[in-house]
Amino acid sequence: MAFLMAAGTGLLLFENGASLNTLAYVSGQAQNRSLHQSASPIASDGTMSGAEVLHALARLEEGDADMLVDGMRYGAPLEREQLRMAGISLQAKYVPEYERDAEGHLLRLVLRRVP
Repeated sequence: MAFLMAAGTGLLLFENGASLNTLAYVSGQAQNRSLHQSASPIASDGTMSGAEVLHALARLEEGDADMLVDGMRYGAPLEREQLRMAGISLQAKYVPEYERDAEGHLLRLVLRRVP
């Protein structure tokens, strides 16, 4: 009887420890500042709005992949004056294309306006 109680308690402690380990791993990934999220379209049709494009441009940091918006190249560091003169319509929709190298690293994000 004591053996069954000890085995049951050990199993519960093991499951609790495993779930806490998973939770710590997920929270650590969420707080890791060296990971960068690539632009992901919010619209359900796979397009990005002009506002999302401007937001992505404003968040460009050194070492990020270049962005081409309708043939115009944007790379970090980006000055605020370049954003004001970008000529990106906030109501327009853009289709993203991701150019990657052989290892899968993002080289360039190409955004083309949908007619």
